[in-house]
Amino acid sequence: MKSRHFNFVLQLCFNHSILPYYLKTIVNKLSEKELKVTNHTNESYLASKFCMVCDIPDYLDIRPLESKAGISLIKIPQYKGYLIDLKKFDNVDDLIGKTLSRNPRKNLRAKLRKLELNHDISYQFYYGKIDKDHYDYLFEVCYSLMEARFHQKKIYNRYLLDWKYYHDLFYPKICSKDASIGVIYDGTKPITITLNFHKGDIVFSFIQIYDTDYFKYSMGDIAMYKNIAWCYKNNYTVWDVSKGATENKLRWSNHSYLFEYHIFYQTKSPLQRFLAFTTYRKLKIKQFLRDKGIIGGMFQLDRLYYHTKMKKLKGHGWKNG
Repeated sequence: MKSRHFNFVLQLCFNHSILPYYLKTIVNKLSEKELKVTNHTNESYLASKFCMVCDIPDYLDIRPLESKAGISLIKIPQYKGYLIDLKKFDNVDDLIGKTLSRNPRKNLRAKLRKLELNHDISYQFYYGKIDKDHYDYLFEVCYSLMEARFHQKKIYNRYLLDWKYYHDLFYPKICSKDASIGVIYDGTKPITITLNFHKGDIVFSFIQIYDTDYFKYSMGDIAMYKNIAWCYKNNYTVWDVSKGATENKLRWSNHSYLFEYHIFYQTKSPLQRFLAFTTYRKLKIKQFLRDKGIIGGMFQLDRLYYHTKMKKLKGHGWKNG
C-alpha cells in the first residue's frame, strides 16, 4: 500500500505548505506570532493514502481540520527538542550572563579571545544574497567536514546521501531570506559553517559543522554565540536547535519541547487502520526505549546505520546525486 511521509518543519520552511488536513493558521505560542502558510499540499496527491507527518514542534499551535470526512488522526509524542527563547533577554551578552554558569561563560570568552588572537578570524552571514560560486564552495567544504566527522565518530549522518538535494534547495532560499548560512573564517578558510532556515520569527538550526583542527577553541559554543547575536540583530525571537541532547544544546537552551508525529488514515480501510495501529505501537515502543536510556544511550541507532550506509556513501559523488 502506498503511503506518504512528511517532515512538518521542512515542508513548512521549504515549500511554505502543510497538508490539507490542517488549518493554514499556525502560531508560535512562545511569541504569539503567526507563521505564514501560502498553500496546502495537493490533496489529489494524498488521495486514499496513509500519511505520517513527522517532527511537529509542540510550541507551534497547529490545528487539524475537523471536517475531513473519513479521515482519522492519531497523535504520538516523541523525542525532545531544544530552543532558546530570545525574548527573555535583552541581547546575547545578557543571555550568556543569565543562562551559562560562571565557568562556561568564562571559558567561552577566553576561547573566543584566544581564537581571534591566534588566527585571522572573521564572521559572515549570507542572508538575502550570496555569490553562487562561493555558495558552491561552502557546500563543498560543508560536505567534506561532515563526511570526515561521519568517519571519525562512526555515526551516520542522514544528510550526506541527499546532499545534492539540499545544495540545490538552499541557494534560492537564501536569496529569498528563507534560509541563511553563517560562516566563521580563518583567513579565507571556512572553519565553522551553520545552515539555518527561517519561518516567521523562528530560526531553525539545520546543520552546524566545524573543522576539528580548531577543537581546542570550543567552536560549537563560539558558533552558537555568533548565531544568537545575529538573531537578535535581525529581530528573531526563537533559535531552535532541534533534537539531540548534546552538551552544547543543553548548556545554551532555556526551553525544551516535544516533537509529535501525526498519523492520518482512511477510517473505513482495514489495511490503513492496521497500519496506523502498528505504526503507533512501534513509535510508542521506541519512545519508551529512549526514555529508559536504551535507544540513544546503551544502543545508538546512528552507530548501527553507519555501517549499513557506509557502503552507499563510499564513492558517492554528491554532485551527481
